[in-house]
Amino acid sequence: MEVDKYNSYLELLLKTYAEAVIFLLQKYGPAQDDYFREKSYKRFLNGEVKSIAKGKTTRTTEGLYCHHIDENKWLKISDKYYVEKHNIPFESQRKDRLVYCDLIEHSILHVLIAKETSLEFGYPGFTAYLRPDIEVWYLDKNVPHIEWKKKCYNKSFLTPQEAFEISKEMHRIIGESYFKTLFNYYEEKRKQEEERINRLQSIKQRRIAEREEWIEHTKKLHSKSPRNEIITASYYICIEYKDHADVFNRNKLTTYKEYISDMKKYSKEKILDELLIYIEKLPKNVN
Repeated sequence: MEVDKYNSYLELLLKTYAEAVIFLLQKYGPAQDDYFREKSYKRFLNGEVKSIAKGKTTRTTEGLYCHHIDENKWLKISDKYYVEKHNIPFESQRKDRLVYCDLIEHSILHVLIAKETSLEFGYPGFTAYLRPDIEVWYLDKNVPHIEWKKKCYNKSFLTPQEAFEISKEMHRIIGESYFKTLFNYYEEKRKQEEERINRLQSIKQRRIAEREEWIEHTKKLHSKSPRNEIITASYYICIEYKDHADVFNRNKLTTYKEYISDMKKYSKEKILDELLIYIEKLPKNVN
């Protein structure tokens, strides 16, 4: 356990945002390039190009993130859509408005911003991106596989208990409660996982039941049944509910509209005959 590193994070949390920025600039040194290329940035704002060329600011090989100092004034300052929407000035992208930090330090910067701006800035980035990484990497002990993320993981490595205490303190600073103990955190995670599994199982069973309803309905169809009704039954049995375990339809290769278009070349009688043959070949008692 690196006591000095853990304590340095706690000490950083006691600073103002401006003080924390100065501390990190001294610790890691200033950026050597602007975040975006100025000419490209201006051309983008003028509508001449669709993307913005970036400067050479990456230091992920050292496990460091690049943070915009003016994130206490703008949301998603490095996102081109926000740049365009809010006409963010290039001055906020200059190298003297950048600071390097590891994951925990980056989170602390966002927490300090959130504290000083009454959660208007800093908070979204902390809750959506930074806190999840802390929890997944250090509390859940899931080491990232992507090389640059692994560098960042190692740079700010904390034990689960240390990461928990830091997280709890960050939430206290912005006026939010966190889990009382690390055990409580794991218990809540376990409950959430159980609920997720039960929810997926419920969806799976509903899909099986709905497919069976379509199968029973199809067996009552005949040559005089409306073409659209036959095609719809074929779609739901062969496409929508083909894989009952695919509750999010990740494996669905065609939409209903596309399927209708594809079936135009077949007579409704042929579609129905093929569908009934398909049904007969399905395994029984699927769970």
